[in-house]
Amino acid sequence: MNEDLALESSVVLLKAARSIQDKMKRNLHGYDLTMTEFSVMEILYQKGKQSVQQISKGALLASSSMTYVIDKLQERELVERTDCRQDRRAVYVFITNKGKTLMDRCIPDHRKCMQEIFRGLNLEEKKMMISLLGKMQ
Repeated sequence: MNEDLALESSVVLLKAARSIQDKMKRNLHGYDLTMTEFSVMEILYQKGKQSVQQISKGALLASSSMTYVIDKLQERELVERTDCRQDRRAVYVFITNKGKTLMDRCIPDHRKCMQEIFRGLNLEEKKMMISLLGKMQ
């Protein structure tokens, strides 16, 4: 019985995650951003200048993948790179004014999208979900 519930739990969790991702992708498509690009932009928007390593950790991506994403964002003039004066091996990335303007529009819409996704849960259920999912990490 416990094994069946574990299996059912994993199926429900994966379906929910896919549904959330699909809704996020649709919302971000209007801003010409992928979910990964949005993750990078959100980190820089919220925290300011970050090393590629810090962004990779925050966005849960390998550094090799991060280089590609940052290249694409830089081509669109949404972010810029700068070398670290103290450590020549380190590269920092920061959001440009154009990137800030995009995120100023995108973040409120993203919040609304998240509120819509979780509208079926009350405050206590959201707290419980955070707690329960946190135990799985």
